[in-house]
Amino acid sequence: MPTPNPQKPEEAKTPSKLKQLWTKLGLDPLTLRLMLKGSIPPTVAIAMYQSSAVATQYSTLGYLVAITSILGFAIMPRGKFLQTMSLNILATCLAAAVNLLALYCVTQARLHSTPAGQPLGGYNSSASAVCAIWLMVQIYLINALRAARPQFQFPAIIYSIFVSVSCTYGVDFPNMAAAISFMQELLEAFLTGFALATGTNLFIFPMSARKVVFKEMTGYLMCLSGMLKAQKAYMQSMETIDPIALRHQREEEQRKSEQDGTGKKAKKAQGLPPSPLATPASLKLKELLGKTIELHTKLHGDVTPAKREFAIGKLESHDLTERLASELHWADKGSTEQEEQTRHEHLENLHFLMKQLHEPFARMTASIDAAIMHVLITLELVKAPKKTADEESKGDQPVPGSSTFAESYRKQVNDYYHSKTITLSEWCKEHDIPLPDDFFDSTFMKPEQLLIRDEHKRERYQRQLFFTLYLEYLAWRAGSAVLDLVLWADKRKQEGALKSNKLIFPGSKRLYKWFWSVFSQEDLSNDGSYLAEMDSGGSEATYLGEDFMHRKDPEHLPPRNARERMGEAVRKLPKFFRSDASAFGFRVVCATMTIAIVCYLEASQAWFLRQRLLWAMIMVAISMSRTAGQSTFNFGLRIIGTLIAMVGAYIIWYIVDGHAGGVIVFLWLWIFCAFYFVLKFPKLVIVAILSLVTAVLIIGYELQVQVLGVTASESNGQPAYPTYTLAPYRLACVAGGLLVAFIWTIFP
Repeated sequence: MPTPNPQKPEEAKTPSKLKQLWTKLGLDPLTLRLMLKGSIPPTVAIAMYQSSAVATQYSTLGYLVAITSILGFAIMPRGKFLQTMSLNILATCLAAAVNLLALYCVTQARLHSTPAGQPLGGYNSSASAVCAIWLMVQIYLINALRAARPQFQFPAIIYSIFVSVSCTYGVDFPNMAAAISFMQELLEAFLTGFALATGTNLFIFPMSARKVVFKEMTGYLMCLSGMLKAQKAYMQSMETIDPIALRHQREEEQRKSEQDGTGKKAKKAQGLPPSPLATPASLKLKELLGKTIELHTKLHGDVTPAKREFAIGKLESHDLTERLASELHWADKGSTEQEEQTRHEHLENLHFLMKQLHEPFARMTASIDAAIMHVLITLELVKAPKKTADEESKGDQPVPGSSTFAESYRKQVNDYYHSKTITLSEWCKEHDIPLPDDFFDSTFMKPEQLLIRDEHKRERYQRQLFFTLYLEYLAWRAGSAVLDLVLWADKRKQEGALKSNKLIFPGSKRLYKWFWSVFSQEDLSNDGSYLAEMDSGGSEATYLGEDFMHRKDPEHLPPRNARERMGEAVRKLPKFFRSDASAFGFRVVCATMTIAIVCYLEASQAWFLRQRLLWAMIMVAISMSRTAGQSTFNFGLRIIGTLIAMVGAYIIWYIVDGHAGGVIVFLWLWIFCAFYFVLKFPKLVIVAILSLVTAVLIIGYELQVQVLGVTASESNGQPAYPTYTLAPYRLACVAGGLLVAFIWTIFP
């Protein structure tokens, strides 16, 4: 009978395999909501195209609605989304106007170079040359802007797609009536995709940037509290630590893992050999430290858009900002009796230090934890716990959230600061160092009896003592910093800032800064947005500030009059053309024209349009990055992502035998799963986008043929292929574009 009792709690504590996998994947409710949110716009775009009225409206460009709805990135917080979407719409409308002018020049070139009496259709070298010039100039300018201003990543990609479509289809337009009709359909397709993304962002699981920041602040403070508790547990584990026993335990675990076949993975994940003082508590502390640093970095990037938001809340915009053991070889037994005695003495000293620090550190940790909870309750970031007893039953200790908590906590911090003298006195008593009665008085004279003649012993004592005092100082500094936060939270509450919700208006000064930040270089090195990840292409991009962007010329003095200022303005032109941004724009032009030249030659123009090489050009626009770091690795990942998308398209189409209802459901499931990689692996965001776009291209075109019919679908000169033929063609087209982008990223 007694045997099952101890087994019951073990079974209750061990989660199921499914729950372990679910936790490991990180599929929390927020992630699932964002995955669903990201999958809705393209699914709705594909589904509504099954209506004959919608299909007639968008003709053969309906698949662009789904693609632009993906590039709208409805999963971003509201502040970032509205700023990016505003730039996207501005870029689209500007592209429509500029390319309408380009098509006017193209049709005029065709008109003036076609002999009288000859039809205006067919290949025309003048029209093709004009198209190529407009394409080169626009691609160069927009990508130079993209390199100089990282916040224009999405608008630049969308502009590049718009100009690529316009300047390839434009070579066949006989007159302006056809050009205007095409441009209207293209503009409507882009804006409809943006409208779907905007509606999804604002009305389906709406999430403001302020809400994201408040959650990150709450998590950050809780991580700090958890780190202090983990530090206390680690210090407690050091009171009885035995490095030799720990080493034997690790070796035994390594031996078992090798027998199970997981040894190589464990060794690979471990990297450097563990410290002799590495305990399970220290590993927990390192894990919490990593999470805290990650939240700190993300919070830095998310605060700026949160301060710019219009919202209804309580807090204003400005409220949002306010190796010893390894050297001593403690894990190895001494080769001589003296070495073993020295090692044992070091461990005894360590145990004594940890025991002395345990009680004051535990007391300070509990106080800081209560203070952090007080801040969260006061700012209404968490709900106050229900009262289970009156305050008299808890003695004179105010509970977090009460009006007298700040003064009580201030007293605890001051008491801890003065308690350091007790720790120092006990340490000196343990090491037989007598202290005079007036030692802690302010004096610069060192008593003679404190002088230790043995140099090695003195150095060892100094390290121990400084280590102890430094730990206590860090705990006191943490308590003081939290005290400042407690006082600020109480001050804001007393000022009435938390009484009721109100309309939060960023203010004219912040709106002015926001407007000019669109045209100035922003720091995206710590930005958690997808703009930074797409810009870096998987590598780290560090922005060092405006001062490092301008090199001072020692041979050129600043201008002093109007004539010199005019000359300074003239010098900016060659300065722009020799800049890194200009070089990137030129590389993108070369990569684009490597493919587009096929469209502008008489022998290959019809083949280019028929085989849809346009999408190789679009892949260049999406995948080109400023830096060459990790380009080979990223190129391989993009090809693999595109190959997976092709296989996925086969499964989506043929698992339901091409029936539109089933295809749309499985396409939604594919997009839903693809957004998991966008959310959990931000460095692979460009790979996920390429995979999404490829799958939508294949499935969207096949559904378009079902709705419009083969004859209407082939009206633009592109034959209607079955899925098993179209998918490899798309793969070859996309892979070719990625290869060209890879070559022009690496070699120049």
